[in-house]
Amino acid sequence: EEIKNKAREIVIKEAIDALTINRNTSTLTRKSYIREIKNFYKLEPLHEFDKVIASCLDDEVINRWEKFYDTIVQTKNADSLKVAYLSGPNPENDLEVLLKYGVLQENVWAFESENKTYDKAVISALNSKFPFLKIINSGIDKFLDYSPIKFDIIYLDFCAPLPSRNKRQKTLSVITKILEEHALNSPGVLITNVSLPTEKQDLKGRDLMSKLVSSYLYPKAFLEDETSPSLLDDGCYAHCMDYKEFVNKVRDNLDIEYGNFITRLLIDHISIISPYERLMNSEVLKSIFDFDKYPNKIQTEYFEEYIPYEMESFPIHWTLAALSKFINNKNQAFPQDIYSDS
Repeated sequence: EEIKNKAREIVIKEAIDALTINRNTSTLTRKSYIREIKNFYKLEPLHEFDKVIASCLDDEVINRWEKFYDTIVQTKNADSLKVAYLSGPNPENDLEVLLKYGVLQENVWAFESENKTYDKAVISALNSKFPFLKIINSGIDKFLDYSPIKFDIIYLDFCAPLPSRNKRQKTLSVITKILEEHALNSPGVLITNVSLPTEKQDLKGRDLMSKLVSSYLYPKAFLEDETSPSLLDDGCYAHCMDYKEFVNKVRDNLDIEYGNFITRLLIDHISIISPYERLMNSEVLKSIFDFDKYPNKIQTEYFEEYIPYEMESFPIHWTLAALSKFINNKNQAFPQDIYSDS
C-alpha cells in the first residue's frame, strides 16, 4: 500500500537519524544544554541571583558534564543499531528500508509466533537477498523471557487494535512486557502501528473503543488539535464539555481521536504507569508500607471525594473509575490488557 510504504520510509529514517546523527539532541537533556544555560544567564540575567548561578558553571564543571554525557550516551552508527520487528509473511518489506539507511542484516531480529506464517517468512527470506536475517518463531514478549538483548529500535506493526478484545491478539500487553524487561536501549525508539476495525467488521468493538478513548482523553488537561498553531488545545474541563457530549464527539470522529488516544496512552505508559507499577511491586517498598491495611476505605474516599472534582490532576485514576462505571463486564471488554492487574 502506497500510504503504508511512505509512512514506513519516513518513520524508520527518523528513528535511525534520531539514534545516530541526531543522537546528542534526542536525549532529554542535550549535550550543549549546560553551556547554553551559562551563556544565557551571562548575557541576559533575569535576576541578580542568575549571575551567581552562571559564575558556578565554570569551564571545568561544564567540561566534566560533557564528558560524563559522552560516557552515558556514547555515539552510534546505523550499522551498530539492533532492531526488532514483527515479521509477518514478508519480512523483507521492512528490512529493505532498514538496510537502505545503514542497518546490518545481522543486527535485525524478526518475530513471528504463528507457525504457518513463520514457515512462509523463512522461505521468503531465504529466497531473497536477505539470508542473514534472524527470524524467531516466537512472540517478542516470550523471547524477552530468556534473552538479555536490548534493542535500539523496536518496530511493532500490529494487525490489531490497541488494546484488542481478542485474547490471541496481544498489543498493549506486548508493549508492557517490553517496558517491564527494559528491552529498549536508552536512548531508543519504539515504533507502533495499530489497526481500528470498521463498523462492519466489529460494531461492538468500536463502541467499546469509543468509551475507552472518551474515558481516557476526557480528564486530560490538554488535547491534540490539528487546527491550533501549537497543535494543542485545552481539555474538556476548560471548555465546560459534558462527558456524554464528549463521548458523542469521539464516536463521530473515532478514527482521529483513536490516534490521539494511542499517542497519549504510550506516553503515559512509558513515563508513569510502567515505572509506578515497578515501584509498587518493589519488595523494599512493601517492607516499608502495608498496602493491604485499608484498601477499601482508601479507594472509596479517593474516587468519591477527589476524582470527580480534580480529574485533570488525576486523569488516569479518573479513567479507571469511569471504565468501571461505563463498562459492565470488564473482562469481556479488553481482556489481558486494561484490567490485567488489580
